[in-house]
Amino acid sequence: MASPNRDAEPDDLPDADVDARWSDIVARLEDVEQSGHTVEAARQFDAQTDAQPDPQSGAEPAEPADSEGAATPARPSGPRDWPTTPEVEALEEAQDHFVPPDPEPVAHREPLLTLAWTVAVAVPVLTVLGVIVTALLPDLSVPAWVGPAGGGSFVAAIAVLVWRMPHRRDPDDHDPGAVV
Repeated sequence: MASPNRDAEPDDLPDADVDARWSDIVARLEDVEQSGHTVEAARQFDAQTDAQPDPQSGAEPAEPADSEGAATPARPSGPRDWPTTPEVEALEEAQDHFVPPDPEPVAHREPLLTLAWTVAVAVPVLTVLGVIVTALLPDLSVPAWVGPAGGGSFVAAIAVLVWRMPHRRDPDDHDPGAVV
């Protein structure tokens, strides 16, 4: 039987070639299952690699319990496989227990700015809520002084915020603007 073309697209092949490709894939997967690469073999391998002697101390570890007594294949060492020392373990332990610093206070250190921002946000929100409530409850009467007091406090808050803005650029600051 001729080997199916592995580089061809499945849509370009006749049904017989597609079936042949599937049977080839299944046959290769069955070979992998029969070669002994199973979950149990992987567990035995892990137990064996855990039982490797420590190159620092030279002490031999206890033999792992092997249920079948069969030798498992040795895994080649990779670039990330290295023996750990107490210093490395202490460093990893210190890095694993990161404690973030305490956050800065939410409020500014200047109470005048905090008050100005609060009034600048609260007055429009309270105005909208007041309009909605008086529309739903027509019998509710709002004193006449509330409107001018709210408007005056809003204008005062905006004036404070504009007054507290920096008026000129720092001559030592050569930064062109925002950094992304």
